[in-house]
Amino acid sequence: MQSRISVVIPTYNRAPWLSEALISIAQQSLSPEYFEVIVVDNGSTDNTRAIVEQAGTQYPKVNFRYFYEGVPGMLSGRHKGAQEAKGEIVTFADDDIIAVPGWLEAILEAFENKEVHMVGGPSIPKYEQTPPEWLDWFWNHNEYGTYCGELSLIDFGEEDKEIDPGFVWGLNFSIRRKTLYELGGFHPDCIPKSLQYFQGDGETGLTHKATAKGYKALYAWKARVEHQIPQERLTSDYFCQRYFYQGVCDSYTQVRRDGRLNAARDKTGRLGSTVKRALKRVLGDADDMRFPTNVKGLKKAFQKAYEDGFAYHQKALREHDALLEWVLKEDYWDYELPALTANQK
Repeated sequence: MQSRISVVIPTYNRAPWLSEALISIAQQSLSPEYFEVIVVDNGSTDNTRAIVEQAGTQYPKVNFRYFYEGVPGMLSGRHKGAQEAKGEIVTFADDDIIAVPGWLEAILEAFENKEVHMVGGPSIPKYEQTPPEWLDWFWNHNEYGTYCGELSLIDFGEEDKEIDPGFVWGLNFSIRRKTLYELGGFHPDCIPKSLQYFQGDGETGLTHKATAKGYKALYAWKARVEHQIPQERLTSDYFCQRYFYQGVCDSYTQVRRDGRLNAARDKTGRLGSTVKRALKRVLGDADDMRFPTNVKGLKKAFQKAYEDGFAYHQKALREHDALLEWVLKEDYWDYELPALTANQK
């Protein structure tokens, strides 16, 4: 029978972690006849292909499929995987997750409700080393539960619940294939540092459209994955990089929403109100008296990194007409990166 779920894993030079992810998926409680695993190699120079072939040999009942996609960035990997998928449900996973045995079974069960368009689940940390104490101040709380966006961690408890589509995150992101196409697919994501100006808001743009249409998203608590967190991600340097990246993402989101460039700063040089609102949403108030002195210092450093990322993207947009056209594309199924030529002043 045709697979009901297509698991899509874009990857780039992370063969050891990919191996663990593939083994965890091969050992699912769901019968292999109901799913396939599509690995999209995004230009790796390590032994990624051999790892996929090894998994296929070790677990011959599981349909592992390997594709090479040289266009840089997770967008090309996600869309190549979606185009090759045979399942009615597409589950996008990162190469550094470890799925519990009941992961796919829980996802399939959640989609038995025909009104459900998207499904997410818990992403629990598997730390390589004990995290710093200051990390506790970067866990947020809402009506669903707790989450740490900087490390893609989410825990909304041990019961299924309807959630805002914005909390279905890319490392554990399931969607009806027809819905994925109806919403126009993903936006650019995880672009290499040298091409950072092509960065977009990944799955966020898609989930915004799902929210606007009133599409139901479900948190399936048994669709649980562990997210491997290496020691280099538990540093202030990594968090600064993450906030710079978030600034770029939010610049992209605002320009795409408004159909035009936004001023990162007003004429006096102060941070513009639009950026302030976005920054407070992702970081909170750095001067909040509840924060210890060291945490205040970190938040201010991260705020600076965010502002720099936002301004960097706005500057690049002003310098390259083709980049603005890229941001405003209707969709990205044609995901070739444009050639940029500096504007003549």
